[in-house]
Amino acid sequence: MSEITRKPALLSVSLSIVGAGICLVVAAVSSSTALAAAAIGVVVLGIGLVAGGRRAVTAGGVALFAAVVFGGLAGSGPELLLVGLLAAVFAWDVGENAIGIGEQLGRETDTARAELVHAASTLVVGVVATVLGYGAYRAAGGGQPVTALVFLLLGVVALVAALRD
Repeated sequence: MSEITRKPALLSVSLSIVGAGICLVVAAVSSSTALAAAAIGVVVLGIGLVAGGRRAVTAGGVALFAAVVFGGLAGSGPELLLVGLLAAVFAWDVGENAIGIGEQLGRETDTARAELVHAASTLVVGVVATVLGYGAYRAAGGGQPVTALVFLLLGVVALVAALRD
């Protein structure tokens, strides 16, 4: 019987890096400051995924989030920012899941189905939150603050429900 390798699950590691890469591309279009923050985020996230370190994965996710903020400060459009934010949250969440699966089941266990279900669920919840956020933005731009508040509250409810999982 061989020893279990308690390293992050490879499929989720790959998906997390793809999400971080999408955020990097969005940042590159936004500004040089956003690009620098995203590049740091990708590197730190990658180090965390290789080493199995949750703190590094979280720090990388924070840097990716900061890249989106810097893009917003540089005047990027809301559509671009929402895609970047979705990619940053996806990269962080799937990266955390990769570490959790690795710690609990090991790298040798066939976990592809569970990893894909988690990644797809994260993506669906993220897309719904993104659409609701964009709806709130569009409604607020039209001078309808009550509609914007409703969309914002729906977005918060969706986010809280997703985070409870």
